[in-house]
Amino acid sequence: MRFITVAIIVFLLTVVSEGCISRVAVADSGRARYQWEKVAGNAGYPEGYNYPVFVFGNWMVAMNNGAWLSNEGSRWVTTGLPDSGLNSAYQKFFQFNGAIYAPGSLTGNYEKFSISTKIRRTTDFNKWETLAETSNLPQRIFYGAVVFENKMWMLGGYDGKQYHNDVWNSTDGVHWKRVVENAPWSPRMPSVIAVFNNKLWLMGGGVIDGHTTNTNPNSYKEMWLSRDGINWKQEKTNFGKKWGGTPIVYDGRLWLVGMNRGSPFASAIWMTEDGETWHEHTTPWSPRGAVAAWTCNGKLFITGGKSSYTENGEIKFVYSNDVWAMSKATE
Repeated sequence: MRFITVAIIVFLLTVVSEGCISRVAVADSGRARYQWEKVAGNAGYPEGYNYPVFVFGNWMVAMNNGAWLSNEGSRWVTTGLPDSGLNSAYQKFFQFNGAIYAPGSLTGNYEKFSISTKIRRTTDFNKWETLAETSNLPQRIFYGAVVFENKMWMLGGYDGKQYHNDVWNSTDGVHWKRVVENAPWSPRMPSVIAVFNNKLWLMGGGVIDGHTTNTNPNSYKEMWLSRDGINWKQEKTNFGKKWGGTPIVYDGRLWLVGMNRGSPFASAIWMTEDGETWHEHTTPWSPRGAVAAWTCNGKLFITGGKSSYTENGEIKFVYSNDVWAMSKATE
């Protein structure tokens, strides 16, 4: 592929994986069995959370302090892509039409921030192309982001003063159109946004911890579906928990990966075939949230994440950069 230099290809294809892959567990979904493998104990990129890994052909691209490439998940090489200014703890990259888009850059944190509406993209993962110095990008953080029906979509979020329940989309990342001013779901920071069975799924969401402006205290357990991003319907589910995790579609099922951020395993990974009935699965990797999850070459991969524990009355955080893969078990 054109974005990978010859030197990187040669390095990745000739490197030895150092025997880091080991089969460690099997999960049973009732009709299908799955096994987990530890692909890498240390992927080489920084330990962290809230960053994505995208797939282009057989290549994996981790957007973690630059771009890191791998063709099998155990060894990763940085391309030297400079910082775009987008803060993935608050904002989202989009994979769209053969490129990675970085819509806007952020200064500050959720208590006080400003957002530049500059729009950038990369197609070679070595440099950023500026598409527009300014745009009408909604200046939000903690919004829902997804690609659906050949458009980039932004849902809800927080603008520093209030929460929103509007819906925007764009076909180029520069020109954004608000297609819904007030959706039937309450203003919120959506917890989970996914595309599954040709529908948009919005699950959970609420307000920043400590804020008292939540008009719907039950929003965290709601599930809303839309066939077009404009008309929404609330659906029933047996989930009964606070929605969370990273959504990924694998083997015709929707999975939520990294459901808990500490303590003993409680909700590491959940799966559904229809959205109404969800099943919990145990996993061999440590409890964590805000993981990166993706599928490549018939496997579901995860990396990164954040957890916490209390020691002597002080909260301590643990960040990860190991890599795990789940595949259908062989009998």
